[in-house]
Amino acid sequence: MKTPSSVSSITISWDPPEPSDGYTNISGYIIRYGELDTTGEIVTSENTQETINNLQPGIPYYVAVSASTTGGNGNETKLIVFSKEEVPVKPVKTSSIKTVWSGNSLAISWEPLTLHEARGFPVYYIYLSTSSGPVDREIEPTAN
Repeated sequence: MKTPSSVSSITISWDPPEPSDGYTNISGYIIRYGELDTTGEIVTSENTQETINNLQPGIPYYVAVSASTTGGNGNETKLIVFSKEEVPVKPVKTSSIKTVWSGNSLAISWEPLTLHEARGFPVYYIYLSTSSGPVDREIEPTAN
C-alpha cells in the first residue's frame, strides 16, 4: 500500500491480489481505518485507491485493506500511517535519562517515546557541553 498524506487526509492505493492467490471475481475492497486502539470506520470501494478525509493532524492511524469476493473477504493488509502536521508541536522531553561514565566514554540511555509522542518520526538530539564549552563532534547512536 502507498500512502501519501496531507494535514487532514490520507490517500491510500494498492495493487489488487493475484488470481493465483485464490482471489477471483473481486467485487470491491473493504477499508478499515481509525486511531490506534479504536474500532474505527469501515468504507468500501471498487477502486484500488481511496482518500480518507477529516483526520486530525499528526495522529497515527491504522489502515487495513482486504479484497471482497464472491467467496468472502480476503486477508487484510495492515499498516500504520500519519497525517501530516501543520506546525510541529513542542518537543517532547524524554524521561528516565541515565548516564554512565566509563574511562573517557559516556553512555546515555532513556525510555523511548510512545508512538503518539513520536508522531511516527522519533528523532533524538543530544547536546554535549563541557566546562570549557560545547563539544562539536558526531555522536553515534546505538540500540540495545
